[in-house]
Amino acid sequence: MIYVLGSINHDISIELERMPKKGETTLADGCHMGLGGKGANQAVAIAKLARKYDDGRKAVQLIGKVGNDTIGTELKAKLESYGVGVDYVGQANRTTGTSVVAITGKDNRIMTYGGANISISKSDVDEALMNAQSTDALLCQMEVPLYIVAYALAQARMRGMTTILNPAPAVELPEDMYYNVDVIVPNETETKRLTGINPKDWDLQLAAMKEFHRRGVRYVALTLGANGCAISDNGKLVSHIPARKVKVLDTTGAGDTFVGALALTYPHVGMYSFEEACIFATRAASFTVSRYGAAESIPTFDEVCELYNTTIDA
Repeated sequence: MIYVLGSINHDISIELERMPKKGETTLADGCHMGLGGKGANQAVAIAKLARKYDDGRKAVQLIGKVGNDTIGTELKAKLESYGVGVDYVGQANRTTGTSVVAITGKDNRIMTYGGANISISKSDVDEALMNAQSTDALLCQMEVPLYIVAYALAQARMRGMTTILNPAPAVELPEDMYYNVDVIVPNETETKRLTGINPKDWDLQLAAMKEFHRRGVRYVALTLGANGCAISDNGKLVSHIPARKVKVLDTTGAGDTFVGALALTYPHVGMYSFEEACIFATRAASFTVSRYGAAESIPTFDEVCELYNTTIDA
């Protein structure tokens, strides 16, 4: 089982030719609304990419909060329709979290209101992880309060679970928090914020990954957008994995697809290496940018296999 602790948002994506200037109103070329939030997106990625259990079990359980509004109810139902377990998705006396995504060409800018997401408590984490096993994994991001993420990682480590952190959006992390992280998956901006190193070339990418290792993280997957990812297994394995060249329509869900796919294939399955898992994650993310939307753009396992003729059995 993979537990995902994270945000659930109502996403509003607006397509623009360019960003408006101060005080200016511009007409949008398109508007899409749907399920979003890093926690929800990554949980959906796991659910869509996972093979189905014959006994009806879910591959992923999401730990989060929606608001006491109609949108929150609709988003929870949407998560269930994708196959995400929502046993630990509660309702808070707040508005459901909301993100506005402005898309211009191949780039996007995201504005997020936390809403119900900031209501997650330690007791919510305790309830969700009560029956977790050492063979399970916990995946976290940073769109919920930092102290809750730190607490959840520590609780998962005490249970012997594998822990994965996507430090997005980037905030300063306590040094001792890194020791409870097995796998960290930052992008270039997050890497620069956390390490002070701008990973613009291979040597700097190596330096940044080495710094994460120094802080106690064994596995690093540094995502590089159109350039794929750089990975390191505590220096034993160091590699660059290129991204497939595709027609880019919307990059919104790419990072979350990569993280979800990685959490699913390594170390949850355990049959594949860290490098093989990152290759599969890169392929899934490349597929995502060829579609519009966040959760809606994430491919299924069969779609990735058909496109890339891969045989990995997730």
